[in-house]
Amino acid sequence: MSHMRSTLKFLATQALGLFIVLNIVVWTICLGFSIYNLVATNPALAALKDSSRKSRLPNYAGVKWARTHFVEFSSLSANYVSYIGWRRAHFKGETINVVGPFAQRATVGAADASKPSIYFFGGSTMWGTGADDASTIPSLVTQLGGFRSENFGESAWVAHQNLLLLIQLLEDGHRPNVVVFYDGVNEVLHKCRWESRPSAHAREGSIRSALAEAKAENVYGLKYMVQPLVALAGVVSGRIALWTRNEAKHLSRLYSCHADPAKARAVADRLIQDWEMARKLVEAHGGRFIGILQPVAHFSDTKKDHIRLPDIQRKQYEAVYPLIRAKMAGQPGLYDFTAVLDRDEYIYIDFCHLSPNGNRYVAQKLVEVLGGKSGS
Repeated sequence: MSHMRSTLKFLATQALGLFIVLNIVVWTICLGFSIYNLVATNPALAALKDSSRKSRLPNYAGVKWARTHFVEFSSLSANYVSYIGWRRAHFKGETINVVGPFAQRATVGAADASKPSIYFFGGSTMWGTGADDASTIPSLVTQLGGFRSENFGESAWVAHQNLLLLIQLLEDGHRPNVVVFYDGVNEVLHKCRWESRPSAHAREGSIRSALAEAKAENVYGLKYMVQPLVALAGVVSGRIALWTRNEAKHLSRLYSCHADPAKARAVADRLIQDWEMARKLVEAHGGRFIGILQPVAHFSDTKKDHIRLPDIQRKQYEAVYPLIRAKMAGQPGLYDFTAVLDRDEYIYIDFCHLSPNGNRYVAQKLVEVLGGKSGS
């Protein structure tokens, strides 16, 4: 009996010791991951690092406001707006100002009261990522042609979101003389993700997954308890992918248009349909509609040695852009700007966003289309 008690005591001691060790290991990992989140992925530190990197691109040589711009950009917040999605909150800064009842980017320039009013719609390139208020496409169109420009662009927006905002503006009594939709990049970038539908906006699949997980979450369950471990495993696997240069393989799983011709056609069809609907609405209210297929670095003959362009991303644009071009042919008010930036300069700051010189070239071409006189 004494021997049995000794054995049981020994086993209990070992089990307790193992339990204590496992808890130490688990909570040490959790603590380490929390510290990692606070330090390595601290938004403020990450923003400063990214701001410093982008402001040092050759595009911004001699541009004094570049670093301030990217710091301000990282400070922007957004609000969710019914029907149209995320919209930037009002902001007042040195290089970025978001103003007005529809939270539009401020335009800078001396407008001619006798010139037509132009409402610009598009994604972040039209909004002006990488440019101060005076260097956005709408501001430069005002400066070059005297037009009365309003910038309604928004980051990550697709043409359908532009269409819905246009409807709201028309319902509120706005009557622009000209409406410009500057689209294409986000149609491919977001709708060609494997989890997205051709009618989706940015991150539809991710939002659905997050909501589903939140609904099913059990704070007392094993899944909840091991979340830090799972998250840490994700960080580690991501680093391993970078170290072993398997990032391209990881990215290849994110997109599907290059392998799904039917989806590629549907994405192109949706863009043309949104443009056509916008054209009918604008013309019904006495205005002129212009739809522009925007440039993308993958197709531009310009300096690109300073930016990284994933091959899988290029394949998506190769699958969809030719279809869009074919569907644009012969349709009134539609223009292909994909060759506008074919210049021996540093223009892109990534696959689609432009430094001020790129915005100027786009604005010059737009002034020509609008019938004005473009500057040099």
